[in-house]
Amino acid sequence: MKNRILTLDFTGTGLSKNRGITRICLDQLEGTDGYCSEEAAAVLRKIIAGAGYEGIHFLDSGNYHYLTKFFLELIRQPYDLVVFDHHTDMQPPALLPLLSCGSWLLETMEQEQAPVRAWLIGPPAGAEALIREEWKHKIRWITEEDLAALGERLSLPEKWPRPVYFSIDKDVLRRQDARTNWDQGQMTLEDLCGFIEKIGSRTEILGADICGSEFVETAEGRAVNSRTDQRLVECLDKILKSRR
Repeated sequence: MKNRILTLDFTGTGLSKNRGITRICLDQLEGTDGYCSEEAAAVLRKIIAGAGYEGIHFLDSGNYHYLTKFFLELIRQPYDLVVFDHHTDMQPPALLPLLSCGSWLLETMEQEQAPVRAWLIGPPAGAEALIREEWKHKIRWITEEDLAALGERLSLPEKWPRPVYFSIDKDVLRRQDARTNWDQGQMTLEDLCGFIEKIGSRTEILGADICGSEFVETAEGRAVNSRTDQRLVECLDKILKSRR
């Protein structure tokens, strides 16, 4: 594993200043906020290729969730993708045909090295109706309402058929556990960790990324997000170590 914890820092995130974490400052790189220009994508792919997909990656605010796609492009084996997010991130770009924080999962599913199956956990009921029919057979949905109604009774495979990569947007969490720049769900941090640990006990975890910091941090938001980031690192590091 090349980097246990990597932070790609565009706006100045709390965890990136902790000791023992590899931090790459990208605040001077243009063409990255929400949408990713071709020029910026070339720079970011080179950086990410040097880091590898293994370990834990912090991707700054949800505006940079598209970076997940660049990590996934490095995986050369059949795998499943488990995304915790309050949004589907499967919408075609609204402006120019550029990779964006709202389209990255759609573009990931279209690429040659796509995951065999994607699990999307946390969008509100009805969001799947906006997804093109051709992709629905490759995506398993667990809605915000499913989470609230079923909790621990939610059905997950007893033996996961393939290795898993996790992508976590903290906007899936309630505001007590995260402060983001997008509308948020109601999942608790401990429920999120419970899902991660349960899946991690059933298959190999290839790597994980986390986004969803406040775009403009407040002192209160920094404190809330810092506690959550540390808890997610503890949770993910435990299952990654168990598979080394």
